[in-house]
This record gives sequence, structure tokens and C-alpha cells, in this order.
Amino acid sequence: MDPEPRGDLLRWQRELRLLRTARVTGSLGQVLSIGCGRGQFEQMLAPHAEYVLGIDLSPETVEDARREAERTGAANIRFECADVANFEFDQMFDTIICIGFLHHLSERESLKLLSRIYRHLRPGGLVHTQDPNIHGVLRHLGRLLLGDRYNDYHTPDERELDPESVRNTFIQAGFAEARIRHMDLSLIPGMQLLPNAPQWIMRVLSLLDRIWCASPAARWGSGFAVDAVR
Repeated sequence: MDPEPRGDLLRWQRELRLLRTARVTGSLGQVLSIGCGRGQFEQMLAPHAEYVLGIDLSPETVEDARREAERTGAANIRFECADVANFEFDQMFDTIICIGFLHHLSERESLKLLSRIYRHLRPGGLVHTQDPNIHGVLRHLGRLLLGDRYNDYHTPDERELDPESVRNTFIQAGFAEARIRHMDLSLIPGMQLLPNAPQWIMRVLSLLDRIWCASPAARWGSGFAVDAVR
């Protein structure tokens, strides 16, 4: 199994903080996590949730996630290898999470997915997504400095998204409200470019992100979250 980037824990801690501040109630309730990967974030969610179901396309990463859940004794987590487009949900959820997922889909596919998610979300439930920002200043700088090498850090199906367009897709899918939050400038790019950097550098980048995203320049950050309520 490949090692996780050193900033990974800081990223998931930030996502959990964002998610918990977005919830009106203390508990996340019954949670669906789409694109769960190795399940590190789902492990962090478990103490704050009644139940967590993580799904992912990769059998290898799902098996890694299952082994880790078994090792830690997390009894309220289940992982399934599945394509969300075809997976049959037999329950409703209070919280649905899509971290770094929508930007792998076309606009039409995103609307179809969000409409399906809406149908499996309880009234008052929350959807939390996080994706790359097309307006990110470091993205433009990266293209300028790296040229064609910029594409080495992205898969061919990835898109950079406009936050307002994503928000409008949520509203089109039926959600009562959708709030944009800018949450990243340098941590995620730093994890990609400097996966073996010392942890103190990742902490500096994380602190820089908090300062940047609290400023008027936040809209030009590298990543954004959308919190949508049914």
C-alpha cells in the first residue's frame, strides 16, 4: 500500500471541522461517504456519527479500509466496493459526503448524482462536497511554471469547478439552500508537489490556508466546499 501524503491528516482534520460546523445538531447521524478511498476520513467521522457507510470503486482501497476498521475496532463503519451510479441504497441518510468526487464527473453526471443523493437524504439532512476551484491563483501559477507537467498531477477525467456553478447545480437538484465555503490555498497543492515534506511544512501550509480563507482573497483559493441542506 502506498504511503499517505504527510499533510493527509491535517486535511481530514480540516474537513471534519468544516463538516461539524455545518451541522446544526451535534451528531452527523447516519452518514454516506462517496469515494471513501482507504477510509481514513471515515475513521475520523465514526465517533461523531451513528453509522458510516463508505463506498468506492477500487477493490484494493476498500479492502485496505476494511482491514483498518477491523484493526481499530470501529463497529459502526461499513465499506462497500461499488459504483455510486448503480449502487442501490436501502436507507436514508442524515449526512452525505463527497470529498474530491464531483470534479471527476461531467455537469450532466453531477446533476444526476446530486438528484439521486437528494432522494436519499432525510429532510434537514446535509450534503458536504469539496472540489478544486477553477479560479485558484496557484492553479494558474502552476500552469505557468510547470507547463505540460501540470497535467502529471491530475487524472484525465478531472475538471476544475466554478463554485457558483456547483451551487446552482445543487439548487437545480432540489436542495433548499447551498452554501459555498473556501477552505484551501496551499495544503492540497503542497501534498501533491511535496508528498515527503516535513510535517512542520504541512502545518505552515495549513495555517496559511486558514489565514487566506478568512480574507477577501478567499475566492481565489485552490479548493472550496459546498454545504447543501434538503
